[in-house]
Amino acid sequence: MAAGRRSPARDDAPTVDGVFRKVTTGLVAAALLLAGATPAVAETYTNEFRGEGSSSFGFAWDYARWDAYDQALADGFTDPYDQCEETWTFGSIYWAIVIWECTREV
Repeated sequence: MAAGRRSPARDDAPTVDGVFRKVTTGLVAAALLLAGATPAVAETYTNEFRGEGSSSFGFAWDYARWDAYDQALADGFTDPYDQCEETWTFGSIYWAIVIWECTREV
């Protein structure tokens, strides 16, 4: 070859694969930045409800649970039996107190 001329197959010349990889990496990075790299996480709302009940006929537990259920409905829980968990109970068949902890997505 003549002096001053370069061969077409230089070692430092960019290859098609290298250019394609850089362009693809840049496009993926831009898409992640625009869309947000972290997934959206739904916020949760949790509240406790204290239900109280008393009965001369032994239905205090049922009345206490119904009281907590009604409070959860009033607070916006659509299905308290699925969204709530009874975390504390105290009493007898004639008087009872229950605590329900309810959680839902906002």
